[in-house]
Amino acid sequence: IKPDEKKEEEEKKKKRYRVKQLLADVQKQVEFWFGDVNLHKDRFLGQLIEESRDGYVEISVLTTFNRMKKLTTDVKLIARALKNSSVVEVNLEGTKLRRKHRLGEHPKDVDSRTVYVELLPKNVTHSWIERVFSKCGNVVYISVPRYKSTGQPKGFAFVEFESEEQSLKAIEMLNNPPEDAPRKAGIFPKTKKKRPVPLTSAAEATQETSEKEEGDLKKDDSLLKAKRKRKKKHKERLKIGEEVIPLRVLSKKEWLVLKREYLMLQKHSMAVLKKSMNRITPKTEVAMDYDASGQNSADRMKCRNDKETPAGPQFESGVIVKITHTQPLPGRKYIKDALSGVSAVMYVDILEGDAEGHIRFRTPEDAKAVITAQHELQKKYSWKLDILSGDHEQRYWQKILVDRQAKLNRPRDKKRGTEKLIAKAEKIIIARAKEASKHIRFLDE
Repeated sequence: IKPDEKKEEEEKKKKRYRVKQLLADVQKQVEFWFGDVNLHKDRFLGQLIEESRDGYVEISVLTTFNRMKKLTTDVKLIARALKNSSVVEVNLEGTKLRRKHRLGEHPKDVDSRTVYVELLPKNVTHSWIERVFSKCGNVVYISVPRYKSTGQPKGFAFVEFESEEQSLKAIEMLNNPPEDAPRKAGIFPKTKKKRPVPLTSAAEATQETSEKEEGDLKKDDSLLKAKRKRKKKHKERLKIGEEVIPLRVLSKKEWLVLKREYLMLQKHSMAVLKKSMNRITPKTEVAMDYDASGQNSADRMKCRNDKETPAGPQFESGVIVKITHTQPLPGRKYIKDALSGVSAVMYVDILEGDAEGHIRFRTPEDAKAVITAQHELQKKYSWKLDILSGDHEQRYWQKILVDRQAKLNRPRDKKRGTEKLIAKAEKIIIARAKEASKHIRFLDE
């Protein structure tokens, strides 16, 4: 054989091997997705199968999954890879696939076969966890929770084994937390606005927690004995040459107990916070928070609870007053407070830096009362006030409705429960801090 022919033959051999490997990887991934373990947890795929009359799922759907994108997006290649699969079957056209056997009942021993693991590396992957935990048995499922904002792992994972004995073996073999780790499971780096706090501050917090809890451990002889036993086991493994990875591993059942304990503490803390907030009546909440529809926050909350969109402001002639000034107007609250002494103000529509704006009153009589008192107001504030009428009034009412619709259509980041309560508490703290930092001015005499 000539050297050129030999080289060409080797290239073809390598290419065949790469294709063979790719087909095997595709088959393994699809069989995992359609396997019993994943389908009992995968809502999306489960719904697709349920909505399909014959149980078939389009192969093109699989090409939109991130894992499959890394392998291939060729529908024909995926169909070819699944030709001899024992889990799924492909239709004659090679465009759809389905399970060969019907999905059984959800197993009841999942928690006893699952372990919780923390202190994982920063950029941990499923393959790394599988490599480490497969020493203890057959890993059938891995879940690595991630932050929605950054996509980074949260520092813990759940590993499901084929049997309970294998999970117990993992707890025995792989539970080797380092000395500087927090003594209690579930203490992770803190987050702010759904983003992890820099590692420096998290490390300091962890160190403080470790020092505090270490003092408590000294009081308990049984825990000290367990610590010595762990150290001894660690040294023995190092002598043998076995890889020791600093992880904390415990059963999922034990983790669920810790979770309940945490939720109870959180519930108690939030109840205390709520009581404290009810005792406080900040000045920022005294003035009713009216919006463009003329509803206060309590009315809006009632509408939300009733699951109805609040009705917009109804057209009424003679309630809109135009305000103009020779220089930029002050803030909305200042104008509202100044005019509220004459008539009840519903809404002040002014942008920062504008020399003109609009004020909506409850009734035409309220608007006329302000115009009647215009001489005194102009003398004091130099504002010019006019009631809108005709085309100007029609155009402004149209603007109100358009602005309101745009506001309703705008996507909002809804806060509920604990997050909402904490956000409200932070607003009160900021308002009180601003109030406390105001200068106290004394009269000259």
